[in-house]
Amino acid sequence: MNNRKEPYIVRRVSKSVSDEVEAVMLDRELVVYVVSGEMKILYNGFKTVVDAGKVVLINRGFHQFEYSDCEMVVFQLFPPDIEQFVLHLSTNVSVHSDHSCEACRFRNFFVANTGVVLMEFFASVYRLTAMNDFKEYNKRLKLEELIYLILSGDDICLKTRLIRVINCCNGDFSKAVYSHIFNPTSISDMANQCSLSVTAFKREFQRRFHTSPHKWATSQRLNRAKILLLTSNRSVSEIADICAFSDISHFSKCFKQRYSLSPSLYRKKFKGN
Repeated sequence: MNNRKEPYIVRRVSKSVSDEVEAVMLDRELVVYVVSGEMKILYNGFKTVVDAGKVVLINRGFHQFEYSDCEMVVFQLFPPDIEQFVLHLSTNVSVHSDHSCEACRFRNFFVANTGVVLMEFFASVYRLTAMNDFKEYNKRLKLEELIYLILSGDDICLKTRLIRVINCCNGDFSKAVYSHIFNPTSISDMANQCSLSVTAFKREFQRRFHTSPHKWATSQRLNRAKILLLTSNRSVSEIADICAFSDISHFSKCFKQRYSLSPSLYRKKFKGN
């Protein structure tokens, strides 16, 4: 688990070495699924054992680990990507939680058991990591799927920890932008929310996102539409409406320009792969 920016998903095998502790400063959040063996997390003088079949969300910061013939699948949440992942999720997923307990408040990691759905998901990702053609694009889709499963799942502590990760990545300017992507809000309204003139807002937007507000919003809406086509059973018309396209014709035209296939053909070709 080094600090260099790596792929979204990596497979790692750590053999047992007597009394060897791995110390690392993480600059991203990790979601680690233990496939076999066990991983130990050292915190405040105690060891927490994460054995096979469990998942742990590890926050940024300093950590110490020990391993016992441990094989893991590691999902890496790089801070600049987290907000964008959330935008791709279905609108019925809550990204707010008032839950609080000792496990959620006082540790910089959280260990959870995996239910049937998450277990099947991790098993499928584990198989994919053995394939030479498991491309970064597909890894990104799997990471988005994992975030969706956690936020829509029943483990309130795991969900709360992930929501805090998301909230820590939100700034005022970004909140104004991201919260209105799928609403018919004008640039003028967003500029007012940020206490900026329209000109200053556009200049700041260009500095942060390296494109115009219109092009960026269209790109984000198409990204979200793509995910909904692959992960939901909503109709093309419903997806066009959810993603704030004026009508299905406009949505289909924009989608085909971006992905070279109509929404229906894209879903037929890629859903389930």
